[in-house]
Amino acid sequence: MGRIFGLSDSIFAFSMTLLVLSFALPVATSGGLASPAVVTNYLHGKKFFNAVYVYVLSFFIIAIWWRTHHMQFAYLRSYDRGVLQLNTIFLIFIAVMPFAAQVLNAASSPTGQIFFAGIQLGTGLSLAATWTYASGRGHLTPHLPKAWERYITWTTFSVPIVFALSIPLALAIGANAEYFWVAVGIAPYAFRRLAKS
Repeated sequence: MGRIFGLSDSIFAFSMTLLVLSFALPVATSGGLASPAVVTNYLHGKKFFNAVYVYVLSFFIIAIWWRTHHMQFAYLRSYDRGVLQLNTIFLIFIAVMPFAAQVLNAASSPTGQIFFAGIQLGTGLSLAATWTYASGRGHLTPHLPKAWERYITWTTFSVPIVFALSIPLALAIGANAEYFWVAVGIAPYAFRRLAKS
């Protein structure tokens, strides 16, 4: 289990680090360096602020995936080939996240939003499949409260559902569909209350 955590955390860290590539300085002039005025205009322009937004958003979402992955595997007492395969699929999507951030930053709406949401949908479904498979095969630690197991299940499924719903919204209202992604941070707290009830 330690090797699974080691590989997973390494890919999470690598993906989070590569997000910085969303920032792209202006093309250098003939002297090899961009002029101070060009850099200043870039730092005060819309492209830079959009890059900052995409960076923070992507970092936050990867952190949600890391937290959910950690929460799931903290309650796994054993694993088999199925868990390993599903976790590998999940990590593929995590590794692709920096590219999804670049597409969101560069593509016009709704193309960027749909591509980014599609990657998050695949990420969430693969993680949900991992949890569903592991819990169904009896890999969970004994005496795990049913309410907490339900909370983990609801939390895991809530994120891909939010992104799935945002895809038709992006087609209908364009970039404003991104406001719907706020639900990703709210849903776990709502489900925690339901689990305790």
